[in-house]
Amino acid sequence: MGQLQRCLLRLTHSSPERKARRAALFSAKKCNPESYLALAANYLDLAVVYFGNSINEARQTRLDRTSQIFNVLWQHLPYAERVSDFEYMLASSLIDNSPKNGSVQSEDPLVTRIRLLDPRVRFAFLAYEFERWSSRWVALVMRTKPGALHRLLAQTRCELCGINWNSLNHEEQDCLRAISSSFDKCPNLRVNRALCKRVGRCPRISEIKAQWLELRSDIVEIRHHYLPSQEEREATLNSIFSQTRQIDMRRPALVDRVVNTVHFSRHERFKVS
Repeated sequence: MGQLQRCLLRLTHSSPERKARRAALFSAKKCNPESYLALAANYLDLAVVYFGNSINEARQTRLDRTSQIFNVLWQHLPYAERVSDFEYMLASSLIDNSPKNGSVQSEDPLVTRIRLLDPRVRFAFLAYEFERWSSRWVALVMRTKPGALHRLLAQTRCELCGINWNSLNHEEQDCLRAISSSFDKCPNLRVNRALCKRVGRCPRISEIKAQWLELRSDIVEIRHHYLPSQEEREATLNSIFSQTRQIDMRRPALVDRVVNTVHFSRHERFKVS
């Protein structure tokens, strides 16, 4: 994909993948398990990796919990009017069902630090850094603004690199937020030059940015470690498909549908075993 096309997609907040998910959502809401499976397949890795970066547990336990999450989401699918609504329900269910009873210790110190993050922060970080969601969609799911999200991401990266955010002065914090924001935008020579000048005035920031870039390579390894194998992925999707064919959807009241059309707020929260 060319640079111009990537920039246009960022401006329109749409992409062929996003349009395909929207079509799958609308078709799935008509009680179509096949379309729901196509929709769920786009988010399976995020769910499995999220639980893998929560506590130590057997892989099958993690996969079973993921399957249960998507089975219940199928029941509540009629509440979603947009893809972002489904993503919000998914995020809420992952955060609400974060396992708490178990060890967070890992042979990899970075994994341990990720597991110690607040569940909401962990989800935002994993969705953005692991699954490459755009800041717009992560901010929408987290019910915050992109600027506030990038401040949160900057704080999280510093925490994972062993840097005390509060030890940085206001100018350094703001510069790191701007660097985080620049990761999500099209290259802009004028903006990059201005940012480079700011970084030049803060020698410590150059060192932190270098640590952030090293962190990204470590993140790739962690993501691949917790991704399901092809066999595990197929088995989990088959389980979801089999269950959704037997589970009835819950239809929201008319007032809930009207409210959700304007602002997605009427949906049920749930726990899985």
